[in-house]
Amino acid sequence: MLRPCLTLLLSALACNTSADQRPVLSLVIDDLGYSLEHGMAAIALDGDHTYAILPGASYSQKLALHAHHLNKEVILHLPMQSISSSVPREPSALNESMDEDQLTANVHSLLAKIPFIRGVNNHMGSHLTEFDFFMRPVMDSIRGYDPKLYFLDSRTSPRSVAFAQAQDAGLRSITRDIFLDHESNTASIRLQYDIWLAKAREQGSAIAIGHPYPATLEILRENLAETNLRFNFMRVSRLIDERRERNFAQTWQGQALARQPRIQ
Repeated sequence: MLRPCLTLLLSALACNTSADQRPVLSLVIDDLGYSLEHGMAAIALDGDHTYAILPGASYSQKLALHAHHLNKEVILHLPMQSISSSVPREPSALNESMDEDQLTANVHSLLAKIPFIRGVNNHMGSHLTEFDFFMRPVMDSIRGYDPKLYFLDSRTSPRSVAFAQAQDAGLRSITRDIFLDHESNTASIRLQYDIWLAKAREQGSAIAIGHPYPATLEILRENLAETNLRFNFMRVSRLIDERRERNFAQTWQGQALARQPRIQ
């Protein structure tokens, strides 16, 4: 009797984790808050997307409220120190001169600036995210503020330890796969868009970060509806949960199969 019951249970788990077989895409639009027009256009994109809003920008509050009203996911776009001295620094950016108490106070202050947030990702941070002794207090501060928040590592540096430190701190966490518009010309954005789709097919899911640039928004408006026929768009918080559930089911199935009595 054990074997048929176990087979039914494993089948149920498989159904629960694969109801929609389409590869999953998560789209994050960064840097919202500077422009009301471009922010509104980004939030109007069709699909279950995620919007990273800068603290303290002119239209941050208004855009966060608008996105929430439309049932779009809002996250804090947390400014951090860049490796490049030529890049303009946000006045509120976390930086290497701060001690742990200052990092904690600043993180909590910035988290409080944006309403309805479900998570956090880093704005710039190619310098700060490379050091665990900076990232760990940042992640502890996010978890201390609200343990239900997640952290998306924007991976502005290939040496980023932000994702690993978020995991170690007990935060739900994930990393981006593609920057759509690191180069903001149309040909490059189209190429990155296609790479995003290919990576989702290969991995089962992929996260892309874009910005509210006119060229990016135009390409997204042109392609999202058709892409949705072949892919499943999913906000980042849901993708984290889906990956966790799928990994749990696969692990449990493997363990359960290994424990089945062998019929000689």
